[in-house]
Amino acid sequence: MHDAQRGHALPDPTRSNIFIDSCAFDPKHEPETAAANKIRALEDAGRLRLIIAHSTVKELEHPNVPQKIKQDAVARIRSLQVELTAGEDQQKRRILEILAGNGKPENMVQDADHVFEAQKYGGGYFLTVDKGILRKAPDIHALCGVNVMTPSSFLAELGETLDGTEGRG
Repeated sequence: MHDAQRGHALPDPTRSNIFIDSCAFDPKHEPETAAANKIRALEDAGRLRLIIAHSTVKELEHPNVPQKIKQDAVARIRSLQVELTAGEDQQKRRILEILAGNGKPENMVQDADHVFEAQKYGGGYFLTVDKGILRKAPDIHALCGVNVMTPSSFLAELGETLDGTEGRG
């Protein structure tokens, strides 16, 4: 796979860990809701390795998150909070600097945690609908190699369509 827009080869999604942000797990707007549902079905069928980082737990505890989504998400948490090495801590700070830009870093700490977890645990992809993270996708990729995209863009890269037929894949 090659992403001409980003100018680099994309990792094979069937052999990569795919991290998904809590907002992309249950996005509440189309086409992202249908794409997230399709991605979960592909994972249930054993075609993808979908991971939710431990750093999203606090977001999943929000009272507006439906119980079924909480259960599905918690079942996919496959990372643990561990003490970071000096190099990892520095990498996490760099991610935070990218995401915060000229804004307040304290507003981006959780997002930086999620992206850091994706790169730490071999996530070739980080799926999100957060426009702030998506705007920084090229910089994040340049720093740590993680491909940040929406669920619908990921399906397009995978060659899947939302109607159940296979695309170009």
